[in-house]
Amino acid sequence: MRLTFHRANLLRRIFVTAAVLAIFLLPLFTPDARAADSRWYVGLNVPVMFIDDSESVERGQAGGIPYKADAVNSYKTGFRVSGTLGYEFGTGFRVDGEVFFARAAIGDLTYKGRTTTVPGLGTIDIEGDHPIDVSGSANQLGGMVNVWYDFDTGSRWKPYIGGGLGVVQVDWGDVEYDRNEVAQGAANELAVLQAQQATPGFASLPPAVQEGIRQGAIAQAKLDPGTVPELSSTDTVFAYQVGAGLGYEVTDAITVQLGYRLLKSNQLEFTGRSAMGATATATTDMQVHLFEIGVRYRF
Repeated sequence: MRLTFHRANLLRRIFVTAAVLAIFLLPLFTPDARAADSRWYVGLNVPVMFIDDSESVERGQAGGIPYKADAVNSYKTGFRVSGTLGYEFGTGFRVDGEVFFARAAIGDLTYKGRTTTVPGLGTIDIEGDHPIDVSGSANQLGGMVNVWYDFDTGSRWKPYIGGGLGVVQVDWGDVEYDRNEVAQGAANELAVLQAQQATPGFASLPPAVQEGIRQGAIAQAKLDPGTVPELSSTDTVFAYQVGAGLGYEVTDAITVQLGYRLLKSNQLEFTGRSAMGATATATTDMQVHLFEIGVRYRF
């Protein structure tokens, strides 16, 4: 049911974006501009996809312990397949609607800074980078309305520039990692501090004894699996892209093209709440580079 809801929401956003763009763009094309050589076209693009390392912030509370973590996650090289339906106005301008599916495997996930806030103790910083074992792929499903301009060079070569607006749904449902890692770090740090305060003359004890006290406190602070709630797997946000490339008219009906696009989205947010009342929220950004080969067919 959740998947159906998100897809329906995605389609509504695509429709609204297309309608708004149509209202503002159609006046640009006067009746005289719609010349006899204006034509419909369909297209297929298959880019290699590179997603920039993204910074994320995760906040929550588990077992009554609040925590916050700043993280960086990287992606492996991915792919995207997109189809378009568009219209050439005969003046160099063309407008198309695009739908796409993309996938990229997660490379690394590293927490760069972790903190917890405890009444009476204030904010406790947990120093050092903390890599997390992670596996799986993140998927994208989206739709864009694009405006392109093809430059007339007097030959079959047609450089082009343009961009578009739309929406993208990001699905992290296939990504697996230990959700307890951040909260466990906060629980460990709190337990160690409480053990130190409860042990008279802790600073003067032999290092081996101090370490034994630390390890004992950490063992008692072990959180049960699932203490931290699972986050929602999808979020749908607005996005925009800009791009440029070079097309070559193989025939009057067929054009092949090589191009580059940069796609950026609004901030993604994933939330969760457990049956025990624990909450968690993760926010992250997304910037995508696409190096594509494509073909358009006029009809």
